[in-house]
Amino acid sequence: MSVTKYQGLVECLRGRVGESLLTVTRFTDEESEFLYGEEWFERFVAEVDTRSPEKMHQDAVYNLRQAEVSGKLYGSRVRSEVRITEDRIGIALYPGDSVGFHVLLDDEASVDVPGLVDEALAELGESA
Repeated sequence: MSVTKYQGLVECLRGRVGESLLTVTRFTDEESEFLYGEEWFERFVAEVDTRSPEKMHQDAVYNLRQAEVSGKLYGSRVRSEVRITEDRIGIALYPGDSVGFHVLLDDEASVDVPGLVDEALAELGESA
């Protein structure tokens, strides 16, 4: 159901980064679900010794909560966080209402991150 609901987000991201888009995941306290790239993710975890999907979900929820607390403490909402590694770019999107999205790009991605965040959040219904 959510995959269809958020198809506009996936299309927006694909329009911005093309084939560099690896995965898009939506998460809440209770669950995580792939909106795009689940097959790529399954191949990745089969090849690489990594954290379990459950641990990844817990970490994502922790970061979301920290972003919400930080916004309340400092009066400026955290809209996104970016992690750049040697071979990937991870972008967490926090549109509000205790939901987050994680976008994973390959290392070939050439992207204006602030512009991508603004456009993605606008697609999710936030006035960026």
